[in-house]
Amino acid sequence: MSKLTNKTINYRLKATDENGVLQLIDDLADVQLPSIEKITDAIKGAGIMGEIDLPVYGQIGSMTFTVNNRADNPKYAILSRPGAIKFEVVWINDVFDSTNIAIGTQQNKVFMIGFNKKYDPGKIEVGAASDGSSEFEIIYYRKIVDGKEVLLIDKLNYKYVVNGKDYMNEIRAALG
Repeated sequence: MSKLTNKTINYRLKATDENGVLQLIDDLADVQLPSIEKITDAIKGAGIMGEIDLPVYGQIGSMTFTVNNRADNPKYAILSRPGAIKFEVVWINDVFDSTNIAIGTQQNKVFMIGFNKKYDPGKIEVGAASDGSSEFEIIYYRKIVDGKEVLLIDKLNYKYVVNGKDYMNEIRAALG
């Protein structure tokens, strides 16, 4: 059976307020999930033709989460606050089952913890959207697809888990 993930049907974003309660952040233009980029170091020398920009095993660079909004509203103020903010992003994709010639859906959830590093309420112009944005440094990222955890990155607890395999388990054990 072949399933082809197509487009996002809809999504929602929640973020914790100053009391730690998840609040719906509505009226968004879009969100950009963090890119997971490995820290690399170029190696070269005898036995290598040229150089290789080799990733450092299990080490992940800065992960930035961006929230883009059409117009600033009172809910966006909680995104500007100092301290850790927890996020929950849920989106639904339509999925085409090519074997049964049928359309279905796929639920995706991402849970993140991050710190605000930029709050831009946008511009003010007659007859135009404000086009503001907020950026966050993410230290915890967990993705669930149709109820199954497919990715967990917990920078402070040294975890990098893909489809149930913890790639940092031996490193944590060796460090004691």
